Parts: sequence; C-alpha cells; structure tokens
Amino acid sequence: MSTDLPSRIGPFKVLDFLGRAGQSAVYRAVDPNQGRTVALKLFPSHVAEDPATVERFHRELGAFSLQSRHPNLVEVLGTGQEAERLYLVMEHVNGTSLDRLLKERRLSVPEAFNVLRGICRGLAYAHQHGIEHRNLTPRNVLVSSDLSTIKVGDLVAAGFESGQSVSGTLSTGEIRLSALYYLAPEQVDGSGKVDHRADVYSAGVIFHEMLTGRAPGSKFGLPSQLNPELLPDIDVLVLRCIARRPLERYTTFLDLLHDLDRLEETLRLRLLTEIRGISQASSRLLTVNAETGQKRNRLPLYLGLGVLLLAVLAVAGYLILG
Repeated sequence: MSTDLPSRIGPFKVLDFLGRAGQSAVYRAVDPNQGRTVALKLFPSHVAEDPATVERFHRELGAFSLQSRHPNLVEVLGTGQEAERLYLVMEHVNGTSLDRLLKERRLSVPEAFNVLRGICRGLAYAHQHGIEHRNLTPRNVLVSSDLSTIKVGDLVAAGFESGQSVSGTLSTGEIRLSALYYLAPEQVDGSGKVDHRADVYSAGVIFHEMLTGRAPGSKFGLPSQLNPELLPDIDVLVLRCIARRPLERYTTFLDLLHDLDRLEETLRLRLLTEIRGISQASSRLLTVNAETGQKRNRLPLYLGLGVLLLAVLAVAGYLILG
C-alpha cells in the first residue's frame, strides 16, 4: 500500500504519516470541527469490499468508542469511509510505541512496573466491558517520554484488515510473525479455547522484556537469571503470567495488579532493610575502630565502607526511584 501523504481523509486534514499498523497506514490529522489533533488509521481497500464487514466495522468500532474512555486505553473517537477505504478516528498520543522505546534504552525496574501497571489497568477495564485484545505487543502500547502516559491501542481494529473475525490465529493470516512470541500457546497451536487470559500471557512476556532488555524468543530464561539486579520474587509473578496452561495464569488483570503492587512494596521494604542493616554495621565498625585507637589504617576502612554504602544506595535508587 502506498505511503504517499494524502491531503485529506474524509473531513480531516492530514499532517503527516505516523507509521503502519499491520496492513493499515496511520496518519496524524486535524479534526476541522473541534480543531484537535487526532490519529487516523486507514484500512486497506479490500476491507470495504464486503458490505457485511463494512456494517460490522461501523457497528463494533462505533460501539467501542463509548467503551474506550479510560486513561490507559487509546480512545476511539469514531469511524468513517473515504471512497473505498474505511478509517478509524482515534485520540493522538504524544509519545512513541513501547517497541521503539525498548530499542532505544533499557527500562529501570520501577519504569517496568509502571508500564505493566498501566497495561493491566487498561485491559482490566476492557475485559470488564467484554473486550479482549488478543494481539498485545509492545508495538501497540503507546507511552510518553516520561512514561506518565501509558495507553493500549488496537484493541478491536486489527482483525478487520483481513475482513474476518477479530479472534484470529496464524492460520487466518491475522497474526504477524513478528508478534508470534507475544501470543499465548493456545493462539499459536490451537491447543485450547482462547479467552482473556491470552492477554495476561502477552502482558507477562512484555514485562519480561522490559525487565531484561531482551526480546522474547524460543528460550525463555527467568528474569533474575538474565538480570542479576532482580530478585527471584519477580520470577514467580512472571511465570504465573506466562504459564502454558491458561488455568495456571492469573484469572484477571485485577489479580495481577494486586500481586504487582504487593511485590513492589516487598522489594522496597527489603531494600530499605538491607540499607539500614549496612548503615548500622558501618556505624558499629567505625565505633569499634575508634575505641581501639586504630588510627593508622582507618582511611582504607572508611573508603571500603563508603564504596559499599554507595553501591547499595545506587541499587536502591535504581529499584525504588528509577
């Protein structure tokens, strides 16, 4: 499909080309009625060839526009048709995709927790409204540069590119090969019913990638093995997300959120306890050294304790403050 910049799509003035989402092109445009910037997803022409698909497109995505008003979901504002092309109007998010961000830099542990928390909140809301993503990857998670904004997009739009059901598998051609490792086993091999727990699996893979800086692959190492700065407690949460059997995963994103918050608090308290212990040990050593009058070798002791304390504080700052 050509990426030549159209001047207008429907009533919207096109400003620039943002990128591709599957077979569709995404543009930044201006809504002439409200004067705000929006994102337009322009679908390939074959989507509009089937009248039933066109009717379902407007019905399903129009209904979703009323259910996508959540801080962690990209809001769908409406649908339209330009000649033989259908398009989706969405809010424009200032930032980039999580996929691009992960290629630029490694996230700190607090940042990874923060992003996963946003994903969980958005999809918990979507699931409560009967909407499942089933194609969750870092590519359709949009974030601001400071990670204060985290929004999940493409909840119900991807399946229309093939004119088939949103619930796709590899055999339907609706799943990109690049997204393969983010998909739950039952989506890939058809081994079981696909439901909302497939999204939990995908979120777990994304969390693993954020923690380790490593894209998912056929060999799935534990986060604490790939990143020595992580405690094994994190492994338990990740493994429950990516369990092969859906029954062994978190039942809902609210359950995952609860464990995520509890784990983060546990890590904070453990680090603070370790820092306090080292500080007290340092004070005792210095006190003993002073009382015994060992003045000549005091400088190496000070330096050693100082380096140790700074190292612990650096790790604590990395984990607690980001």
